[in-house]
Amino acid sequence: MSQNTAQSLLQVEPKKKSNLHLVTEKRKMGQTKWVGQEILMAAICVLVVLGCLIGMVASSGAVSSANRNLVVAQNQVDSIGNKNSNLKQEINELTSHNRLQKIANHYGLALSNQNIRNVSK
Repeated sequence: MSQNTAQSLLQVEPKKKSNLHLVTEKRKMGQTKWVGQEILMAAICVLVVLGCLIGMVASSGAVSSANRNLVVAQNQVDSIGNKNSNLKQEINELTSHNRLQKIANHYGLALSNQNIRNVSK
């Protein structure tokens, strides 16, 4: 009897495990579908990059304009400095003791060194 039982047990096939695998679609490479969030993030990234590029161009233009204005102002400062130097030299020539003595002699005047004062700022 034990043999019959053993044979009947061998003949009974074990229950098959149920395969609960999800059927997945096989996709070819490069055919991924974008989700709404991915599209939104990509659009935001593109806008940020474009904004940075536009900002760089605008700031570059502003810097070049400021440099141009600086050069113009520096040239004006140099020009005015040269004029000031020339005017100081002219003042020194006009107020020299020899020139004043010549003018006094021309008009028949006498210069007294006690009465002459040089005032400078």
